[in-house]
Amino acid sequence: MARSSSNGDSDETIRSRSKRAREDERDFNFDALIGAEEEEEEEEPNNEPQVHEQQEGSHVVVTLTDPELFDCPICYEPLTIPVYQCDQNGHIACSSCRTKINNNCPSCSRFNGLNRCPAIEKALESITTSCQNLQYGCKKSLTFDKKGPHQKACVYSPCSCPRLYCNFVSSAKQVYRHFTSSHEISAATRFKFNNSFPVLLNAGNNFHVLQEKNDGTLFILKNHYVEGLGNLVTISCIQPVFMRGFFYELVTKAKEDSLRLNSFTRSTPSRQVLDDGPPKTGVLLIPCDFINSDGQLKMDICIWPKLSSILRN
Repeated sequence: MARSSSNGDSDETIRSRSKRAREDERDFNFDALIGAEEEEEEEEPNNEPQVHEQQEGSHVVVTLTDPELFDCPICYEPLTIPVYQCDQNGHIACSSCRTKINNNCPSCSRFNGLNRCPAIEKALESITTSCQNLQYGCKKSLTFDKKGPHQKACVYSPCSCPRLYCNFVSSAKQVYRHFTSSHEISAATRFKFNNSFPVLLNAGNNFHVLQEKNDGTLFILKNHYVEGLGNLVTISCIQPVFMRGFFYELVTKAKEDSLRLNSFTRSTPSRQVLDDGPPKTGVLLIPCDFINSDGQLKMDICIWPKLSSILRN
């Protein structure tokens, strides 16, 4: 005769429930163990370069997890066609490095001979990538064999704000807009192209920022005083280094003497590139006689815009 518990359940019913509970607990622990092992496997990082293919209609989109996969392992510049590999172990070299190493594979440390690598060249012609200046506004997609030349001539190459202690970095156009909206008017001497404007500097002032009123183009006037000689002056434009300069004229006077100098601006992406030492190229020398009794140098400057159309386009 089966006994009953205080809540009316028989001993057999209680044993059946207890058995099912133990089985459920065992299954739960087993599933949890498998899940933990799967999570551990997923957490293991894969640092090897990966190439993933995804079908989109009739096109295959290739994504690289390592953007430097197609860089030359010798000079670290993006590979361009032709590409060479050593005969012994297939080590890669770009055409420029092949000339420099004289067919001696640096990885093998011996002469192996270098021949064209059609497999890599085909990949360079087939796989597309975004410009490295995407974050600064360049939306151009290009094949890897065009990546290197494009990067050297991309108008979205990063430039930095010339204001001291400002860390803003973007394309030249965005730097111009940032400077206008974020810094006080007194941070620069504002002028218009084709119009002469005065600049008054203490002889020992190293840098002075100039900004065009209409399109915001930024320039840095660098002044380096040399005892017994005078002031070495250059004007540089904040823009990518490959862009052509602006023609400018500088006029200064001292009593009955007048000095008129002409030059082209240099291109620089950053004020930091212009160190505190004397400028090395495009220097205009203003003799000590043109520094007034207060130790100041007064100049009238005119900058022409005829070479600025590249940036505005």
